[in-house]
Amino acid sequence: MKSIKIILVLLTALAIWSCQTYRDTERENVSTENIKVSKSVIVPKDEGAAPIAGFTELPSPGQVVTFNGIGQKVHVKTGETVNFVYDGIDPEKTFIIYESTDNGYNLELAWRNEPIVVHFWQLCQIYVVATPALTNVDIPANLQMEQVIWTPRADGTWEVRIGTIERGCKSKALDDLQKMRNKDYEKNVPRK
Repeated sequence: MKSIKIILVLLTALAIWSCQTYRDTERENVSTENIKVSKSVIVPKDEGAAPIAGFTELPSPGQVVTFNGIGQKVHVKTGETVNFVYDGIDPEKTFIIYESTDNGYNLELAWRNEPIVVHFWQLCQIYVVATPALTNVDIPANLQMEQVIWTPRADGTWEVRIGTIERGCKSKALDDLQKMRNKDYEKNVPRK
């Protein structure tokens, strides 16, 4: 009789523990499955202009891209408007890497706090990245004598470009930065 009571107590404890484990697992799944956020981006037609991120959906985008996994890639043509849907992914923990191409941008979803590598393959190529601190730059032998330029953008991201404006490269981020550098700003810049 005593052994039956012990077995019943053990079975009850096991049942309670397994139900709790199921609830915890279910809660974790729901917390990622319910994340469905929409944002937008516009890829300007101007040469040297990087995509302009929006925080709300556009009413009639040219394309809708659903991100549901890190490393997912998509191409957006110059002049196109796109709505991004984050399905099961927290957009605050991710970042879209923009790589310029001849007719637009390749976009790749990455974790915001993980290192990335940008691979340059032609002069004047532009990437938009989260931070220089987490970005490694791969430069092929035929571009080793070119400068790599980092330009802060108004939205807190960074443009990294291979090639200077003297070499014919254009940068909308640099143009915007020059406009923000007024006399008050220059007066407060520490100089050697």
